[in-house]
Amino acid sequence: MRTLAIAQNTFREARRDRAQWVFLLYAAIVVGGGTALTPLAMGEGYRVTRDLGLAAMSLIGMMLIVMVGSGMVQKEIDRATILTVLAKPLRRGEFVIGKYLGLLAMVALVFVCMTALLALVLFGREGRIDPAVLWAAAFTFGEFIILTAIVVAFSTFVSPILSGVFTVSVFIMGHFSADLLRFAGRVEGTLLAWVARGAYMVLPHMEVFNLRAEAAAGLLPARDMILGSSAYGLLYAVSVVLVASAIFSVREFR
Repeated sequence: MRTLAIAQNTFREARRDRAQWVFLLYAAIVVGGGTALTPLAMGEGYRVTRDLGLAAMSLIGMMLIVMVGSGMVQKEIDRATILTVLAKPLRRGEFVIGKYLGLLAMVALVFVCMTALLALVLFGREGRIDPAVLWAAAFTFGEFIILTAIVVAFSTFVSPILSGVFTVSVFIMGHFSADLLRFAGRVEGTLLAWVARGAYMVLPHMEVFNLRAEAAAGLLPARDMILGSSAYGLLYAVSVVLVASAIFSVREFR
């Protein structure tokens, strides 16, 4: 119940922040961008709209998570409200988990709105809603589950600016993590190979959630892919939140 109370309060604060403006930006990109690019698509306008909508969903979702989450914990510290909260019978780990769940709930709300808008636009263009697009959107939410955990973790021990920079860096590197293995194979037997493999193990593999090409072609994900990606996303997010809780538990406040 204590964790739920923190989550509810976090959700209310985050919802009043920039969520509505982010959704409006997404609407402008999907509707305006799709309309402008369709004449250039050589009869493949529906593919452009699908790919643009899903790519914008991933990028804007990342921006929302960084903008709202990077200063979430530091804001409590600056206001000294963290001392009041922790003075109650509340474990620090419960505080971190509550912050994560509250932020994720707000992200989920915006995600549902973006998905609904994309579905409406595609229905207006194609006269139907392809299940492949909905599956690709659902996989994109897997990115958000991990990224929300990462930004909350960084916000527990670094400044908001650094938290934002680190989160964006992890997001970008996570989409190119497979290249680290190829690089390690080229420099086999060197220190760089060990470093590259270590980074590959630590970084989230964001590309497992990228189904934009499949959505454009109308291909549905296999059951093994759904189960594997879901398990990986949840396990990674839980691991990050637990590490963040451990770090926050030993932090001192003045």
